[in-house]
Amino acid sequence: MRRLKRSWFVAALCLLAAWAAAGGEDLGEHVIGVYVDEGAHSSCSGAAINMFRWMGFSTRRIVAADVNGGSIGDLAAIYFPGGDSPPYIDRITSVGKTRLRAAVAGGMAYIGTCAGAMFAAEVQVWEGARHTAGQLGVFRGEAVGPAPDICPDGEETCMVALVANADHPVAADGTTSLLVRYYNSPFLRADPEVETDVLATYAGTGEPAIVAQRSGDGWVLLTGPHPEWEGPQTWSFIKNCVLWSLDLLAL
Repeated sequence: MRRLKRSWFVAALCLLAAWAAAGGEDLGEHVIGVYVDEGAHSSCSGAAINMFRWMGFSTRRIVAADVNGGSIGDLAAIYFPGGDSPPYIDRITSVGKTRLRAAVAGGMAYIGTCAGAMFAAEVQVWEGARHTAGQLGVFRGEAVGPAPDICPDGEETCMVALVANADHPVAADGTTSLLVRYYNSPFLRADPEVETDVLATYAGTGEPAIVAQRSGDGWVLLTGPHPEWEGPQTWSFIKNCVLWSLDLLAL
């Protein structure tokens, strides 16, 4: 999703996320920075903060000045939520992008959902138009949105079934399928020359919906649709993905 419109269900889902029971693991020494500046939709960033706290992580709100000024060195991961990717491109300066890429290469994880995934890619393809200028480029490949043939009757939003990669460590708890909110979300097409872990695919099309890729010593973890809105059943799988990207998943 490059742009996210306000709607009544977003607020309702965010409230459900806030009410969810805690995940039970203390990971507070690992701080996840959640980007909350222009472009980040408040419902997405708020729900993501609830999700990461449910997982047991500490969180900190991050703005463009933090990234541009290099004040992200203590983060285990940085998260760019859904919303609108052009402000990410515009507000994170070229110096900020260089610093962010260096932080990921140095071992920090980059996590992006929807617009955050679009920003991360070398190329974003939006409604058929290819864009490369200002992209962060930590994901070697393309983010293509909106993913076609997902919602019935061409609707912008719906619940979508994902198929988890049962052979990957993140699905070691037996997770095989997920229901996740789609909102003009992309699929992720990796450069075929780069090793990429496909963690889940769209059930209807088989296109990659959740992927992970090395960038130096760090991981880039991208989700097309919106797991942050869905609550503990989905969050448990995403927690495994995050723990794995931070080399913290106990197998």
